[in-house]
Amino acid sequence: MFRAVWFGRVISVFLGVAGFAAGLSEAAAQTPSAESLRLQDVLAKVMQTNPKLQGQRYAIAGADARKDQAALRPALELGLDVENVLGTGRVRTFNNAEATLRLGTVLELGGKREKRVALADSERDLITIEKDAERLDILAEATRRFILVLAEQERLQLARQNLELTERTVNLVKQRVAQGRASLVEGHNAKLAFIQSEIAVQEQQSSLRNTWASLSASWGGKPERQGESVGDIFELPVLAAFSQLTDAVERNADIIRFATERRVNEAKLRLSEAGRTPDVSANLGIRRLQTTKDQAIVFSVAVPLGTSSRSAPFEREAQSRIESGRFEEATARNNLTATLYGLHGKVESARNVFAQLQEAALPEATQAERLTEEGYQTGRLSLLELTVARQSRLAVRQQAVTTAATYHQLFLEIERLTGQSMAVKAEAQNNAR
Repeated sequence: MFRAVWFGRVISVFLGVAGFAAGLSEAAAQTPSAESLRLQDVLAKVMQTNPKLQGQRYAIAGADARKDQAALRPALELGLDVENVLGTGRVRTFNNAEATLRLGTVLELGGKREKRVALADSERDLITIEKDAERLDILAEATRRFILVLAEQERLQLARQNLELTERTVNLVKQRVAQGRASLVEGHNAKLAFIQSEIAVQEQQSSLRNTWASLSASWGGKPERQGESVGDIFELPVLAAFSQLTDAVERNADIIRFATERRVNEAKLRLSEAGRTPDVSANLGIRRLQTTKDQAIVFSVAVPLGTSSRSAPFEREAQSRIESGRFEEATARNNLTATLYGLHGKVESARNVFAQLQEAALPEATQAERLTEEGYQTGRLSLLELTVARQSRLAVRQQAVTTAATYHQLFLEIERLTGQSMAVKAEAQNNAR
């Protein structure tokens, strides 16, 4: 039950991917092609074919095998004892031999077997929690790479748009040169800017290919088989209040692991306490007396002494681990709260920066570019001023892409740490495009 609840949280966060996925699914309402993947498609492929995830089942199988080992009872022992043979005098031969065929075992007392099984069960839960946390990290990393692909696609689009603008500038300068209103130097400078824009597009295409190859590695895809991520990176989910983040600390993978480790150590303590009760070694057999041709039943019992004192160090070790774990958990809880506080502040800051870029900087840069182009066409402004205006607008749009990608990555990290969606709602930011 414990594992099912935790794993359900993992899947609910990343196959839904909180507010981020909600925005992406709306932006990709149409069914994507085979080479176009939404975030949900990427995560499904990772769950199905990621090599590390595929290998997790063997760790769980090993834990199941250890549980079966713990449930085993002490083995029966079949023995044969032969005495009074190959000696001297009358016992030189087998005539006076005594042979005993016996069957023995250890009778475990104090509920040791049940406590061993409980310990193995707790250790299996711990492995399951660790593997679920590992699965969470892998899905989070795939999501992060998906965000990077979206950002690179936007940057490529900006580079292509800038290439179109510089080409338009080249044509505009040619007209002015032909009319005698601009020098040949301006024509060369415009052509140089166009060439640089072409290089920027090529570099961005290479960067996008590398980023996609990194994403496809998440599910074991071939790097040369390129594709496209479908989504709207400017769709920013709204983060819940910090008080809700602190309430979600209990769902953090590390905090859950501490609780499971405590149960493991408590199971070890109970098993150590059971060691105070000594086990009994019992043997039952039949003895053949060769001299008289008689037979007799043989029975023996052995009990170890000092088991209580021998188990005491093991009890102290288990108790120490329990107490130490409490302090480690408290430290982790404090550090996690501080980390969430910092991330929450960074998310809010990124959102504010994005809003300023969208609502203030981008309109100003667009207006400045338009007026500068008009001024250049009338001969009132220079080509340098036009180039600066376009570069400024491009820089603002590039900053908007970077800020949006940073926002999603920070948001993703908060959801990874809390193990649940922390989005209140999604708000479209389409004007940033």
